[in-house]
Amino acid sequence: CLDSIVVVDNCSTDGSWKQLKALRDLDKVHVLRTEENGGYGSGNQAGIDYAVTYLEAGYVIIANPDIHVRACCIERVKLALDGMPEAVMASARVTSPEGGDLFSYWTLLPMWKDLLDTGLVTRRLFKAMLNTPSYRLAYAGDEDCRLVDAVPGSFFMLKTGILTPGEIKEVFDKHIFLYYEEKVLGQKFRKMGLKTVLVTDESYVHAHSVSIDKSFKRIVDKQRLLHRSKLYYYKEYLGTGPAGMAAARAVLGLVLAEVWFLTVVCRMRW
Repeated sequence: CLDSIVVVDNCSTDGSWKQLKALRDLDKVHVLRTEENGGYGSGNQAGIDYAVTYLEAGYVIIANPDIHVRACCIERVKLALDGMPEAVMASARVTSPEGGDLFSYWTLLPMWKDLLDTGLVTRRLFKAMLNTPSYRLAYAGDEDCRLVDAVPGSFFMLKTGILTPGEIKEVFDKHIFLYYEEKVLGQKFRKMGLKTVLVTDESYVHAHSVSIDKSFKRIVDKQRLLHRSKLYYYKEYLGTGPAGMAAARAVLGLVLAEVWFLTVVCRMRW
């Protein structure tokens, strides 16, 4: 069901590029390497640019290397995009390798609620108010599709045919190295008047955090990187002023201390 596969080596330093070059001999496979590791968004943008420029792709799938997705899921997601003219992005439910349901969508929140969703404890205490229940999501074309604000970046399809060349060049914000790209996409597409769809009758498997765990072993290091992206998102996409940013930094400082205490001192894992 795929016309081409574009593999992006995001300037790896572990010998991956040498192995990936062997894929060039395979039919329909295109392999490219970025000049620097600019993060998740930068690597994906390189793949999108190549697919649209050289392959004239009207649909582009972003897929992490740690997922497993079936052809029927890909076809269903495309059908969902085609079923709604203003839909630009679509994905499916996320499951773990063991078969359990994982987080599949976000509701875009004001800053104070988003901060509650940051702490290891507060996100559990206030879980009910931090995401729209699935039964309240609006239908998107048919009864097995729902409108959502954002979907996980591990797998989704973009309908690039409804974007301008300039919009395609700036799908991902290259100022973010990792985390919050999904909410940035949600904000961008919302401002364009475009929709994001979640397919509920298909799913894909995600071995969550396998890729990032290779670079960041400690939870506290991942949390610090998350906070950096959050602060950028609050300023650039939520329009938070100086006072709000100062408050956000203070709250995130407390959250980082909480994460350090629970995961380093108490040796707990999430």
